[in-house]
Amino acid sequence: MTDLATLELAAFVPLVGETFRLNTDEGNIDLVLHEAQALGLSPRPGGAFSLVFRAPQDQPVAQQLHPIHHPALGSMHLFLVPIGSVGDDLAYEAIFT
Repeated sequence: MTDLATLELAAFVPLVGETFRLNTDEGNIDLVLHEAQALGLSPRPGGAFSLVFRAPQDQPVAQQLHPIHHPALGSMHLFLVPIGSVGDDLAYEAIFT
C-alpha cells in the first residue's frame, strides 16, 4: 500500500490523463486523472494539492474512502468527493493537506 503521507503533487502531474482503477464490491470503475494542482502551503512535504478525477455518469461513486490503484503508484485509499458533472462524466476530488 502506498504511503499517502509521502506522496507529493509531482508524483501525480505526469499522470494527468491516465486511468486509475477504483475497486468496488460490484466491480471496477476507471477514473481518469483530469487535473492535479497545488493548493498552497501545508505541513506535508511539497505542500497541499488537489486531484480531480472523471468517471462515467452511469457509475456514480459515493463520497467516502475508496481503494484505488495505478501501475506507477501502486494501491492507495483516497477520500473522493463528488464535485459535479463535466460533459458526460462525473468529477471527483481528492485533497491532500
